[in-house]
Amino acid sequence: FLNALASVRPNNRFKVVVVDRRSLYVLNQELKSSEVYEHDVVRIEKIENNRRDDPSVEALYFLTPSKQSVARLINDFAPGVPSQHPAGGRGGGSFGAPASAAGKQTKYRAAHVYFTSELPNSLLALVKNSGITPYIRALKEMCIEYDVNDSRVFLTKLVDRPFYRLYSPVVAGGFNDELELISKKLANVCGTLKENPVVRYLLLDQETHGDTKARPLAFLFHTEMERIREVLPTEDEAGGRKPPTELIIVDRSADPYAPVLHEFTYEAMVHDLLDIEDGKKFSYTAQLANGTEETKIVMLDETDPVWQEFRFQHISDAQQGILKKFQALVGSNRAIVGMQSGERVDLSRMRDVVNNMPQFKDQMSLIASHITIMQRCMDQFEKLHLNDLGLLEQNLAVGLTPEGDKYKSGDLDIAYVLNNPSIASEDKLRLLLIFFISNPTLTEPERQKLAQLAKLSREARETIKGMGLVIRWLHALDLLKQIKQRPSQQAKGAGLSKWGLASMRAAATGNSQQGGDDESKPYDVSRYVPAFKSVLEGCVEGNLSEELFPYVVPPERPRDSSGLGMSARTTPTFAQGDRTGSPATSMWSSIANSVGIQTQQDARASSVPAQGSANAQKQIKSLRSSKPTWQKRDSTPSVATTNSSSPSGAVSGMAAITSSAAAMSLSPTVPQGPSRSKQQARGRVILFVIGGVTYSE
Repeated sequence: FLNALASVRPNNRFKVVVVDRRSLYVLNQELKSSEVYEHDVVRIEKIENNRRDDPSVEALYFLTPSKQSVARLINDFAPGVPSQHPAGGRGGGSFGAPASAAGKQTKYRAAHVYFTSELPNSLLALVKNSGITPYIRALKEMCIEYDVNDSRVFLTKLVDRPFYRLYSPVVAGGFNDELELISKKLANVCGTLKENPVVRYLLLDQETHGDTKARPLAFLFHTEMERIREVLPTEDEAGGRKPPTELIIVDRSADPYAPVLHEFTYEAMVHDLLDIEDGKKFSYTAQLANGTEETKIVMLDETDPVWQEFRFQHISDAQQGILKKFQALVGSNRAIVGMQSGERVDLSRMRDVVNNMPQFKDQMSLIASHITIMQRCMDQFEKLHLNDLGLLEQNLAVGLTPEGDKYKSGDLDIAYVLNNPSIASEDKLRLLLIFFISNPTLTEPERQKLAQLAKLSREARETIKGMGLVIRWLHALDLLKQIKQRPSQQAKGAGLSKWGLASMRAAATGNSQQGGDDESKPYDVSRYVPAFKSVLEGCVEGNLSEELFPYVVPPERPRDSSGLGMSARTTPTFAQGDRTGSPATSMWSSIANSVGIQTQQDARASSVPAQGSANAQKQIKSLRSSKPTWQKRDSTPSVATTNSSSPSGAVSGMAAITSSAAAMSLSPTVPQGPSRSKQQARGRVILFVIGGVTYSE
């Protein structure tokens, strides 16, 4: 956009920038207003507003290619359309002002039009036939119709109600239009990155898993790329052949746990528990030393080094880390601290103190802000009883207790939470959704009865019904296990690629030992590992199932074991009819009995043995009176399961970011190991999630 600003050079030097609501948001994501005004811009106007005529200046239009914006552009210059003037504004024009063929004064002298993405042919024809082409000095498509979340993640948002527009049966007939819009935005991203990816998608049986969106979007995107494929470079900067990039398209049915589980990394807690403006601005009132109050604003983005250092860490680790950072800062600036406390210093030392004071104050203020934010998070953590809720959620999702035992006693725990008035309704809803996923044999009436027991609102009960349109309750757990399943040779530790992630981590750190380190074990409330981690690792290591993730167009030639995307044709063997892996299969009858719900099948009432009830009672006691376990790491290294074997301690994420229509998680080239230069260059892996990604993902 800066290049566009620089290229528009009117004879009288100055120009006006005209934007619409959506393009202004895109512009604000990338530039500050001051940066725009530096390019001889006299003002920025919204095209939706009633603007005054200014026929002496030229205008740079930065618009979304929508019918409304194009119609307003035409209205600014079209012949025969009366111009509206605000009270006291310019009427009939001034000497030398341009006028249309019908004598109407135009809004501006000329228009330099830039669209955020491709202008549909129908709208282009509308512009051509409107009679305003003599006033258009330039018309270009910039292909930037996506939102940059940070250097690794971007979003392709729809305007409003994205899940409704993609999944609701009421508007299901138009979902192809929504997917086509997403495919265009996705093509914009690839054009910006100068990437022509090989496309893969999650292939699901429609009768079993419902109307998934990954396959149609994959083919729409492949068609959309045809218009820009020829102009994309095929060689890297050194003149060699570019390494292949893989784009994997999935939807939220691939991992329904992640959006509803509570996550306890610093970033996730901030966005889940605090009020964040525009996705990155946090405001709070600070008490100053003189007793006055001051409003402070913290921008939580990649320009904040403290945020970058701790955002992905568990909140317990982040608290310890920022305390060490604070102590190190104070220790390295003892002279400043001493002078502030009244210590007498000579002139030479005072000069050094004064020189270092601004930097010290800035660093101290930033650290103090993050200490405040962490404390606010922990206040909410205690207030919302997230220690007990997080442990219960993890037990249901992982199927194991923190000690490694099979979780069988959740019935009374869930009943206690649903009957507890101090638990927020939103958290009860999230817990119920987790229980429904882990117990796929429940019927819809049974799910609604539990929602009524929790005294959830009608909107929350509709959310439960809506979740059934995104996933199929009966098969969601089976699909999750299929995606997380890894090839048998990896489970045995044999045949691992030299570029396996475990090997690369060991090479990068110089540590070849795996396991045994207590610091690598997940916390009790952070044991669940998102399914997309398995997908990305399988792609990078070259063993992602081609049956489950086929190509739209297979690669031109097979790649060797060191090339990206060489996929073993592995077929998942998890039986769909096998429900024994569900930790909550036997919970329904105990919950129903404990809360007085009459089931349709009396046989269920006797399915829970007495020992299970005793364990449940023991577990319910822990919910009420046990000491916090959110900062306790898993102490069972001998237990190896799909959900808890990862050393990263990653957990599933929040619902906040999944409100977007679609989110893109971007992984750059694979991190370099010591012998990286001897290997083939690696391309990007792009994971696109229809429905949005969570902070854990």
